Amino acid sequence: MRVLPTGAFVFIMMAAPALALDVGDTMRDWASASSADKDGLLRKLDAVNGGSASRDGVRSCLDDTSKAAGHSNLPIAEVAKACSDQVSRENI
Repeated sequence: MRVLPTGAFVFIMMAAPALALDVGDTMRDWASASSADKDGLLRKLDAVNGGSASRDGVRSCLDDTSKAAGHSNLPIAEVAKACSDQVSRENI
């Protein structure tokens, strides 16, 4: 009896579109993501970080970093944290 609900859940998860961007992805993924996916991830990061830094400033920093040579394999979460810290310092 328990197999049916689990099987249905797995089927739904496979049929649903996957999130295109997540905090564990790399800056290469950020560079190729849609604007809507970037906004969604930034909203998720705001919820985790308390929204202390300007979302536009963090997005600009992430966009710039994704274009910098040698940064494509960095995790988005690490870069977002550094960008958030930088934007917070600039807003003081």
